[in-house]
Amino acid sequence: MLTVYLTSYAFWLLLGLALLLSEFFIPAMVAVFFGIGALVVGLLTLFGVIDSLPYQLVLFALISVVALWYLRRHFNRWLRGSEVDLAARDQDDAGLLGVRVAVLTDFIDGIGHVQLNGAKWDAESNESLKAGDTAWVLNHSGIVLQVSAQRPEKS
Repeated sequence: MLTVYLTSYAFWLLLGLALLLSEFFIPAMVAVFFGIGALVVGLLTLFGVIDSLPYQLVLFALISVVALWYLRRHFNRWLRGSEVDLAARDQDDAGLLGVRVAVLTDFIDGIGHVQLNGAKWDAESNESLKAGDTAWVLNHSGIVLQVSAQRPEKS
């Protein structure tokens, strides 16, 4: 009786859906590939391509491991991105380049503070900037802005 249920297409399709849904509750990017394997076995069983439990188990294991091995890397990059993707993107993700800032402190040895959007930022400049001056953001490195008294040209 149990063997009949395990070899039915409904079991494999339900198992595949349960595994896919479990990924929403415990995201580890593993269960989804076993879900894909179960769905493929369920569809192949539904269409009569395979019917015995040993073939179903072997095919389920093979499809799941192959999907896990080859597709996980692509799914992770697609869902989370990668460091390579970050480096290739526009460096002005925060919309900082070319923005006007107010100089809060005199720049000593090229280091000072500016105000941007109501917040105090650490800044660097090759120019001698004084408190009260206006400057523009040329670049940024994390939370440190590189500023200049000259407005950058738009490209």
